[in-house]
Amino acid sequence: MATEALMPMQPSLASATNTRVDSSKLHFQCRVSTDDMISMTETGKDQDDLLRNKYRYCIHKDELVVAVGRPWSAGAARKKTNNAYPRVISNMGAMDGNSERGKLFQKVIKYMYNFARTVQEKQCILNALNNHDRFNDPGNYRRFPEGADVTIDEAEPYFTRDDVEKIKAMVMPYMYDQIPMGYATTLGWAHPNTGDTMVTVMIGGIRTVMNGDFEVFTGDLIQWYWPFERDCFQKNGQRKPYLNGWRNFDAGDRILQFLAPNFDPAHEADGNNTGALAPDAKRRKTYHTQVYGQKLNAPKVVPYIKPYMRDDRDPRMYDGLRVFAVAVTSARPHEMVDIKIARQTC
Repeated sequence: MATEALMPMQPSLASATNTRVDSSKLHFQCRVSTDDMISMTETGKDQDDLLRNKYRYCIHKDELVVAVGRPWSAGAARKKTNNAYPRVISNMGAMDGNSERGKLFQKVIKYMYNFARTVQEKQCILNALNNHDRFNDPGNYRRFPEGADVTIDEAEPYFTRDDVEKIKAMVMPYMYDQIPMGYATTLGWAHPNTGDTMVTVMIGGIRTVMNGDFEVFTGDLIQWYWPFERDCFQKNGQRKPYLNGWRNFDAGDRILQFLAPNFDPAHEADGNNTGALAPDAKRRKTYHTQVYGQKLNAPKVVPYIKPYMRDDRDPRMYDGLRVFAVAVTSARPHEMVDIKIARQTC
């Protein structure tokens, strides 16, 4: 059973006193990216879904807001809007893992965030996913668990060939770097026919926010992550050990091969899932997620926060880029915690 270092009778300061910290702060005006939210509907083109399920796609107050950054595909299928306000989102829309397209979105994000250690490796992964013909037959894929070179012809790869072909068309044109912006202090609608798409974001100061799936202690650097990434981390919040799958390809061009299921970052080396949350942490998570009023098994996929535990041997590029704050108090999973937002100093 999962355990916590903080005892059940030791709630966070915010939970114990039922208070919220709101210091003098820095605000910035942003605009909800309607085009990117449309791309996160089940079909990728359903504008009406943004109107029918307006609370599923909007930016709620107190949600962590991420900015739309550099596209992952040269043929990114979105408007190049020329306005003064950063385009932001706070959720993955219908990409909750219940549809084929949603599952592919989540697999690509987990794969990139877990295996890209440098800008060069990121670009190699993007080149491979945008040009699926670069991959050879599964019989050529190798794994290197302990330095051994073992052919795994019979193993099902992490990405099947069918997956990669669909990823090129259904995922890569709509993916981009996601940069932490801050916390929303107002509500911003995803579609202008619903209401104002402008949202005020707190980009600096001390704020009380909801913790994610891992314990946070005073002084921890804080990064954000998507809920479906939880099993990519150990129980203390550190990344699972890096499994090196890089090999040389075509005279020096490096490529990361498909990984067998037991090399999925969501699993331990023996193929078992990461330990579950403690019972009281599950209750807190269930209680706080009820605020969205979503349908059963269709949660709103919003960013969580966790302590940034750097892997000095194999630092993941995107974990470092997602650091945006420092913990001021300690908290158990899914408890309120005070953080100091200071993206410019991290």
